[in-house]
Amino acid sequence: MSRNVILIAVIIVIAGYLYMKTENKQTQVTEPDATNQEISAQTDAPAAQSGSTEDKELIENLFKDGIISKIDENGDTPKVYITADFYRIPNVDKRAIMELLYKNFKSNNPEVTSFTVYDAKSGDEVETYDEKGLKPN
Repeated sequence: MSRNVILIAVIIVIAGYLYMKTENKQTQVTEPDATNQEISAQTDAPAAQSGSTEDKELIENLFKDGIISKIDENGDTPKVYITADFYRIPNVDKRAIMELLYKNFKSNNPEVTSFTVYDAKSGDEVETYDEKGLKPN
């Protein structure tokens, strides 16, 4: 019986090792956390830096990390298309991303009062963000 227990334990250890070894699992665990920490740190910065190159770099990182797939800034209500990875991040980080995007839109066009978030896969409207925060649809 102890031989079977040892065999099962070895199988579990090998399966766990192979699971963590896959490239996809490592990038999903490590990359979004680094980006979210950068975004959280940036939104704590003074408002005088609105439209800064750091904000633009953070937004570029959201594209690179696959959190946002497209931004359409035509008109006074920009559209942001989010991917499935956006739904996986913590709510506090989602808020930081929305604040960063809103600040960027306002610096590009002062007449912007809100922006709309769409699901990139379905095209459905998810929520609207303005100076008061998120308004789910």
